[in-house]
Amino acid sequence: MGIGAIGSKAWGYIQRGAKLAPDFVLGTGNEKFSNTLKNSFYGVADDTGKRTGGKYFKNFWTQLKDATKAAETHNAKQVKLHGGFWKNMLHQTKTLPRKVATGWKVGAKNAAKAGKIKWWGGLKGSIGAMGKRLPLLGGLLMIATELPNIIGATKEDGLFGGAAETAKTATRVTSGMVGGAIGAALFSPIPVIGPLVGSVVGYMAGDKLASLITGKSYSEKKMEKEADAQNIAQAQQHFDTGSTNPFSKNTMTPEQLAYLQQQLYGGGSAGSFNNDFMAQAAGIYNNAAKGPIA
Repeated sequence: MGIGAIGSKAWGYIQRGAKLAPDFVLGTGNEKFSNTLKNSFYGVADDTGKRTGGKYFKNFWTQLKDATKAAETHNAKQVKLHGGFWKNMLHQTKTLPRKVATGWKVGAKNAAKAGKIKWWGGLKGSIGAMGKRLPLLGGLLMIATELPNIIGATKEDGLFGGAAETAKTATRVTSGMVGGAIGAALFSPIPVIGPLVGSVVGYMAGDKLASLITGKSYSEKKMEKEADAQNIAQAQQHFDTGSTNPFSKNTMTPEQLAYLQQQLYGGGSAGSFNNDFMAQAAGIYNNAAKGPIA
């Protein structure tokens, strides 16, 4: 394959990713992607909850591509059904309370059939329904926390800096959401909290990986600059003694200095100065007083 063909294929992937990203971050494409991975890893569940046909991680790259295609197909259907991306987002937001209530009812009913505690089944069902809208809630939260970066970069570096920070934020948030979807699929066998924990861990991993490519955010760079400035100020204050000699600041008392000199010359014995002409000439030891000069 030539360089031109490789570049064209890479550009095609970028276009597909950019088209899928909004729904992946704020829509239900993330959920479809994660569920497809989960079914591929652990198998499809029957009415009793037992899963069969799981491939686990035999071909992880192919499994990721299949999950991405499933998310793209789902996204196209949702946009067509609800009349565009933003209308689809509004629909997902408005139906969240109903989804949670339905999850409680279905979960409690299934628990009762299985002879288990109804309220526990209802709680699991409602959390599961909430988890299906977690991409929307999590995406909104991540975007909100990244807004100060974009605003600060725009104020300091102008529109170009703001645009660069926006692209960096979009890359990190999208990568984080992809990592969160993979994490949710991997942790799905853990009851109730597994998908939630997996989403958090996966998001952190995806965001960290993206930051290695995009570099640090505006806020992170600003914090580093402030820390460096503080360290420099502390260093200058330490050596600012009013003299050009950085060692002119003496924090030792005369008694401490005499004792230190005594230890250096005689290992703590004052008598060792008796016949030390240099010590007497230097004024360290008073031979007449038989002791160090205080």
